[in-house]
Amino acid sequence: MRARLLTCAVMASLTAASCNAQIDLLPGGFFAPSDTGAWDLEEDHTLLRYSRDHVLYVTDPGDVTVTIGSRRVGQNQQPASFTVRSADGADLATASAPVGESASATFSATAAGPYELRVDGGRNGFTLAAEGAKLLLPAGYGGQSFHGVTSAAPIYIFVPPGAERFEVNLIGQGTGETAQAHLLMPGGDELRYLSTVGKMNDVASIEVPAGADGAVWALVIEPADEGVFEDFEVLLAGDVSPYVSERPEDVLCPAMQALSERVSRERRDPILPIDVTLYADLAQFGDATLELVARSEDGADAWTESLTQTDGRSISVAPGERLPDGKYEWSARLVQGDDEIRRFEGRWWYIPAPNYLTEDGMTLVNGEPFFARGLYHVEPEDYELVKAQGFNVVQCHADNVEAAQAAGLNTGVALYWGSSPGSEEWRAKVDRLMDNESIFAWWIQDEPDGSRMSTDLLADCYMYIRERDPNRPAYTCLCVPGSYPDYAPQTDIVSIDVYPIGRGRIESIAETLEHAQNVIPEHINYFIGQIWPWPNARQVEAPEHRTMTYLALTHGARGLFWYSFRDPNWYIPDDNRAVWAEMKRVNDELTVLEPALLNANLGEATFADGAVHASARRAGDELFVMAVNPTDEAVSAQLLLSEVAPGLTCSAAAEEIFEDRQLRVVDGAIIDEFEPLAVHVYRLAIP
Repeated sequence: MRARLLTCAVMASLTAASCNAQIDLLPGGFFAPSDTGAWDLEEDHTLLRYSRDHVLYVTDPGDVTVTIGSRRVGQNQQPASFTVRSADGADLATASAPVGESASATFSATAAGPYELRVDGGRNGFTLAAEGAKLLLPAGYGGQSFHGVTSAAPIYIFVPPGAERFEVNLIGQGTGETAQAHLLMPGGDELRYLSTVGKMNDVASIEVPAGADGAVWALVIEPADEGVFEDFEVLLAGDVSPYVSERPEDVLCPAMQALSERVSRERRDPILPIDVTLYADLAQFGDATLELVARSEDGADAWTESLTQTDGRSISVAPGERLPDGKYEWSARLVQGDDEIRRFEGRWWYIPAPNYLTEDGMTLVNGEPFFARGLYHVEPEDYELVKAQGFNVVQCHADNVEAAQAAGLNTGVALYWGSSPGSEEWRAKVDRLMDNESIFAWWIQDEPDGSRMSTDLLADCYMYIRERDPNRPAYTCLCVPGSYPDYAPQTDIVSIDVYPIGRGRIESIAETLEHAQNVIPEHINYFIGQIWPWPNARQVEAPEHRTMTYLALTHGARGLFWYSFRDPNWYIPDDNRAVWAEMKRVNDELTVLEPALLNANLGEATFADGAVHASARRAGDELFVMAVNPTDEAVSAQLLLSEVAPGLTCSAAAEEIFEDRQLRVVDGAIIDEFEPLAVHVYRLAIP
């Protein structure tokens, strides 16, 4: 226990509940613990970040006042705002707080139950407070994490009656932004300590002790012993409420939630399920029934299901076979007699996969596999320059597509530049350019997970593209690792940005890409690397650029982009000439490796010291092995070829192709020396 926690006198009573005890439901399908306990932890507000869907729960109708305070993060100037909506979607109150100020709004709650509190925090931080209602903060509902920045107050967690197990996922940002947390049971005893030092996230898998269910737990988050305490996330899963609160008396749990992916592509799971989480056994809701219905565009029932019992609290229910191509609406209802306890609705689309994406995850251009090497923020006057530097794609404005095509470049059209996603102007760009052969992919939106843009809106945008262009993929950059599963379904290519120089560790690139492959394995993942300096931080150095490139490749990146060629007060050919020259060298190397890069990974190598990362690709009768040391220490590494390509026999010699040297293969292994940030690329003959 850390010294800070030792000063917290915690007295809480266990409120054990029988697994079979019936739960008293509140209006709107929520329930509360029978006793919140007598906690005495520090009371404060966490500085929250980004947009989220919160809940105001009114127990006694009357006036409710919501207050939001905006605090600057970095150089951001956006205000923080909120809107309160009733259950039928009517706007009841709104307020906006400029940076450094607070704002309040009061509305009259005419009925008990949940009210939606939609907050748009931009990229700054904000605090929230409510009078006259319980304030529920998302920490798992619909994939929405609890996201804090620079400060944290204790948060309270409701473990429902009969709960057996749950998970607490503490997520850093992979760039040296770290946090630690103490999970406290009712009574104040610490059950688990979590820390993101040296890793992207730390997951605590909890078996609920006897007598600790039906009660309020606490999570105390604080700076870690290493790194910078800035952005952090908490994501809950399993037998635990998906909402947390900053006051123990506010905690509530919904009876259920239901979610589904919106789009089914032929190359992925052809059947869309509805994933339902029940926060207690159906019997605890008084012989409730779970009803699921899917309807086609003409309103006809396409699929129905009714369940009166389940084998667990989390179930996945789907049609027995893939529905015909088209649009569907689905609903999931928890009903008790004639009363509807809780209801969820969503949409499905069944469509073919984009024609220009292959089953093994490659992108096609003019019918041929294509490995993207691209730049963000390039203006037409520089198209010839970046083409000569070895790049083959530029992110560009819709008005500049023809100029890029004339320069021999493929284009990623940033549809959102100058247009709100889904607007008439946004759609008009797709209509105007859909026949242009130079378009590599459609950029739907940049970092929608950072701003918590509506996934329904993104799905609408995605379907608009797919209905008009069956060939080219949609592309979206994501920046919040905890939100990848929530936002990936609305695109074909997920491009992941990691900017570690000046704010973290290069190794975070590997951690983030591996995380993406684990949580969204069905998606094609690109990498966006850093060539710009963070404010008040040093510039990227040339060896770091090469290291970042190959580290991304060894962890499965199917394309590479770099942010950014040009920004206000930034122009890389002038402002970082060393990196600009290194980019030409690296692009020349990637041209040599392109036949191998267009093949799937054969496997990952293992090393005795664990410091070096490596993977292998085959091209004809040759095996290319990329190995990189992303650390600041020199190491000697042993590359075990049997681990890279099991069953393949290699020649007794390996050629380091960019250093013009030969190495012997001894006992199926290459032994080589790696200086800090060193990259070695080997070529071996194989049968």
